[in-house]
Amino acid sequence: MESRPAPDLDLTERQARILRAVVEQYVRHAVPVSSETLVREHGLGVSSATVRNELAELEARGFICQPHTSAGRIPSDLGNRYFVERLMAERHLSRAERHTIRHQFHQVALVREQWLQLAAATLSRGVQAAAIVTAPHASQARLKHVEAVHMQEGLGLVIVVLLDGTVKQQLVALPEGVTQSRLSVATARLNPFLTGRTRAEFEARLAAISDDALGLDEWFVVAQIASIVKEVDSRSSDVYHAGLVELLDQPEFARNDRARAIVELLERPQALRDLLLPTVEPMPGEPVEIGTVHVVIGRENRWDWMRECSVVMTHYGTAGETFGFIGVLGPSRFPYAVAVPAVRFVARLMTEVLHHDWATGSAPRSFEEVGHDR
Repeated sequence: MESRPAPDLDLTERQARILRAVVEQYVRHAVPVSSETLVREHGLGVSSATVRNELAELEARGFICQPHTSAGRIPSDLGNRYFVERLMAERHLSRAERHTIRHQFHQVALVREQWLQLAAATLSRGVQAAAIVTAPHASQARLKHVEAVHMQEGLGLVIVVLLDGTVKQQLVALPEGVTQSRLSVATARLNPFLTGRTRAEFEARLAAISDDALGLDEWFVVAQIASIVKEVDSRSSDVYHAGLVELLDQPEFARNDRARAIVELLERPQALRDLLLPTVEPMPGEPVEIGTVHVVIGRENRWDWMRECSVVMTHYGTAGETFGFIGVLGPSRFPYAVAVPAVRFVARLMTEVLHHDWATGSAPRSFEEVGHDR
């Protein structure tokens, strides 16, 4: 995780215990926390007067605030950040929960749309928030296999399978006299030449060979493949989400204007991408950090209407090759101790699913170990 509090914001052991208790109590009940509640329910071992003094100090330093006169305290963005970085004890899924989720992914892993939607649904249920997942997308598409099919006289279908599992099909007008046997010969010659290469790589290799190294049928198929891959490279990833009802059940979104903003965000894919990319996109020249969980709290968000929300996000896949984003969106009063390990676990599982050849019908060797560590 990122944005650690500065050293001069260190708290005493007692202040840290009280801040942790305020955060945890507010996450559970969504009401300001009083000193009496802290003493009664959190076993702090000090009097209410001592707790009040420490609360006043925490408030003066910006870790908590009082929403209105004579109310209890709630954590500020700084308090939540300090909790996430220094005080939080992550609550990992139980072994039974991990086993159930892994089994569900195994059942649907051959159908990408299903396991992406399953990832979103799993996270939203576990965290009681909105979950957001983007489809895996290669920085540059790499070819795995190509086929060309004769449909009818003058009409064919070119099928491109990419290494990330994407399958693209495109109807094409066939040159006169082209048959299925000629197309099959052309693709049989091209597949060893194209497999594992990006469009830029295979076009560079084509430029280095003589025109007569390939026949007219091969050059025709290559042109169609280049067109398909170019379109894939320029296309944004699909975005999946789940948990709108769970999110709108939170008291922070009882106001119509806040609920509407959330609904509009989740129903507009481009808005979701605009939210995700600045959260987890590396600086120019920096590598993607697979597995690093990013937490953006309250006013750390760049949009005004998101100032009472938090986002917990990470990448899945392989840095520099094929990767996507996964995370959860909720109020600043977020169960971070649950959300952070849940996002990490599902991201690791998705990486396993993405990289494994599920056609073998068995789980990857490390599948049972996913999510056991932090």
